[in-house]
Amino acid sequence: MRSLVRVLAVVWLLLLATPAAAETPITATATPAQVALPPGRSATVLLTLTNSAQSPTTAAIRVVASEDTITTTPAATTVPLGPGQSRTETFKVTRTAEGSGQDVGLSFVVDSPGASAVVAASVKAVPSAPLATATVESGPDRVNQNRPGSATIVIGTDRETAVRVTALTATPAPDTWLEATCPDGRTAQWRAGRSDSCAFDLKPRAKQAIPVRVYSDDLTAPGTRSALFSITAQEGDDAATATTLALTMPVTLEVFGESDIVQSLGVPVFLVVPGVVTVLVVGFLLRRVRPRFPAAESESVVAAVTWTTLLGVLVSLVMAKLFPLLTGWLWPGTRRDYTQRYNFLDLYLVLAYSVGVAVVVWLLVVLVHGVWAATRVPSPDDSPRTLLWKLATRDTLLPLVEVDGTPAVLMRRTKTGEVIVAPRIQVEATADSALPQKVEDLVRRHEPARLWWLLDRAISRQEAVLSYHPGDITEVRVVPEVTAIGRDTDVVRMATEA
Repeated sequence: MRSLVRVLAVVWLLLLATPAAAETPITATATPAQVALPPGRSATVLLTLTNSAQSPTTAAIRVVASEDTITTTPAATTVPLGPGQSRTETFKVTRTAEGSGQDVGLSFVVDSPGASAVVAASVKAVPSAPLATATVESGPDRVNQNRPGSATIVIGTDRETAVRVTALTATPAPDTWLEATCPDGRTAQWRAGRSDSCAFDLKPRAKQAIPVRVYSDDLTAPGTRSALFSITAQEGDDAATATTLALTMPVTLEVFGESDIVQSLGVPVFLVVPGVVTVLVVGFLLRRVRPRFPAAESESVVAAVTWTTLLGVLVSLVMAKLFPLLTGWLWPGTRRDYTQRYNFLDLYLVLAYSVGVAVVVWLLVVLVHGVWAATRVPSPDDSPRTLLWKLATRDTLLPLVEVDGTPAVLMRRTKTGEVIVAPRIQVEATADSALPQKVEDLVRRHEPARLWWLLDRAISRQEAVLSYHPGDITEVRVVPEVTAIGRDTDVVRMATEA
């Protein structure tokens, strides 16, 4: 009997113990189950605990990460739970470093007297934000000698920790120099013989604007080129984390005053203007001063402009070669070459030297024209011997005309419409001289040069005398009009001829 009672007692105790052992008093959930963190950033994870038992209990919580780059605050805690009670605990999850760069598992281990539970979560690896970023928020407009350009460089960081910019340096674009105002108020310059640097600290997730001014050198080649900025930054005083950024800033250079001319003409100023100025000045002097050549009446305005422009381009190419020589020999005494670099002064100089070259060309034309007129164009003061010399390069067979009823020969028409006429030349030879026959042969063969040479020697040896024909006009004259007789005659005649 006692044995049966003992067996029944053991069975009753087992029946009482089995439901208690199978009961799961605590359940846990993590929200969110995954957080994305770059190095240095933190996120909050909420762990909700529920005691489903009818008796109070205590939950011991431990947080375990698969990499030591992930830390939680707190790392462990104990939470008392009453019957049927729910509580939410807050954990700050921090990614302290880059680590493997892979996602990291995070486990919340909940231990209670009745059972244990594990809640799985994870930290998604996000690439680190760069130490510093740099941009040109506003770039310089066109820059020339009289108008510097302005720009703003913005340097910032997205890190949660302070960043130190140890050096901000620059390499100016060719033909320019730079000036910046550092955050501490200092002025940094980058130019020939001087290269400064800026250093400053960036607060977490902050930006710093740095004003920059761009200046043009004395001589420049217009166009667009780039200035280069170099920014070196590091985490605090940790030089091992230092990194360098490169930033380019486009700079457009121009020469003061040139852009307006280029916009008006539609072509580069040095390609046309020097030559056109030279051509126009030469033409003005030749037509208005001396020798007063008349303008072509039949030429249209379009044709005149076209030829002036084409000739101006050719003369401009010559001026491009002359300009360095003129500036080196004359003023300012140093060679300047606008095909490479130039400034506003060169615009003045090239215009002045274009006018100067035009005057020189005009003087040469006047000199040549004067020599030609003195040696080839008949004039009222010419003697028969001089007139024959001026005809040495022409034919001696000329039109016979009348001037107020008096015979003369038509020498040439001027550009003003007037007519140059002259009397015929009469040759008187000594007796028994063979000169008349030789003269007649040369006149017949139209060889004026040999005829002049023959008579000049005869006059020198006093074998012949030249005079104007007594029946013709008395001297070379310029008359407004003549009457054509209708036939040509020889200018040179022997005295024995009728």
